[in-house]
Amino acid sequence: MRSSSHGRSGLLLAICLGLAACQSSSVDDALDVKSEKVESVSAGLETIGSGPLVIGMLTGLAGSATAAERDYRDGARLAARQLGADQVTLAIYNARPNADAMNQGFAALKEKGAKLVIGPARADLLAPLSAMPASARPPVLAFVSNGAAHGGGVFAFLTDEVDNAIEAAAYASGAGRKKLFLVHDPSMGGAALKRLRDGIEAEGVKIIAAVSSSGTGGSLAASGATLQNADVVMLAPGMKEPAQALAALRATGAMAPNALVLGSAEMTAQRALSGMLVCRVDQLSVGDVLERYRTEFGRRMSKDAAYGFDAAALAIGIARARGAEGLTARTLGARSGFRGLLGAFRFTGTGAVERNCSIYRVADAKFELQDPAPEGF
Repeated sequence: MRSSSHGRSGLLLAICLGLAACQSSSVDDALDVKSEKVESVSAGLETIGSGPLVIGMLTGLAGSATAAERDYRDGARLAARQLGADQVTLAIYNARPNADAMNQGFAALKEKGAKLVIGPARADLLAPLSAMPASARPPVLAFVSNGAAHGGGVFAFLTDEVDNAIEAAAYASGAGRKKLFLVHDPSMGGAALKRLRDGIEAEGVKIIAAVSSSGTGGSLAASGATLQNADVVMLAPGMKEPAQALAALRATGAMAPNALVLGSAEMTAQRALSGMLVCRVDQLSVGDVLERYRTEFGRRMSKDAAYGFDAAALAIGIARARGAEGLTARTLGARSGFRGLLGAFRFTGTGAVERNCSIYRVADAKFELQDPAPEGF
């Protein structure tokens, strides 16, 4: 949730732990995102560090692995080596990607004494942990988005395009724009659309119309009477032809010239979308860590690796500041939040993650920074 407050508490600073870094200059100019398949690893336990306090991590890397999951693990490895010193042990259980193997891995981590578990990275593999009573297991930081089902004491760590669109709506609300015309692709699932609508309205913005359109057609042409009352137009995540949709809206003649146009971060910056605002979760301060990652693993750091780094750094930071007794769901739910490589974030009472993001404007077929993300909540 965007806030004018830039105050920072001790917890907010906890996961930075004195790392030297530099501010990234433009969107995605530092972190390279990959999705290809990688070689699987042997099933079983590996450990990083030798400290008495154990932080666990569950991966599905003993099966059909992706670069994303490998990078979550390697980001966590780097955080453990750089920040854990001799106080923390990161115990990683690489499992086959099925429920029985996840249960076996979790049991091994619990036997090892893990006070918090990071992972897994798939919503279906999270189900066995979510089904356990929160009192029967340590807190879990899962590499899933808010759209995934998760039980008590399980915290989603990733934001998706729906979350970022809601944050863009919060930005519009803060600017006094509170009447929104929503255009979404027919393929957008009902659950995602409901989450988007509920999130927009929670930010004090009224959705005056929601139109399903692939980008052209009569549904947009017939919307002029409602469109003229909107001071915000949102092209929802998943729009296949956002430029065509925006052109069709403007062609009605009813769209206010000064209406804010909100898009989604996966949309390509193109001249036909000039003026559109998008919300991007940025790399706050990654310069020093980038070089350490490249030296350690021989490849560029991805955003997935930054997520892995932040998850482990969060656990290590709390452990170093408060000891084992601090690794609780209550501590993770601190409303002051935390800061990491990907900016400020915090968790809600339901285990959803809120991440501050920067607002970018499409100009000259590229994204230009308009308003940097708040440093805190």
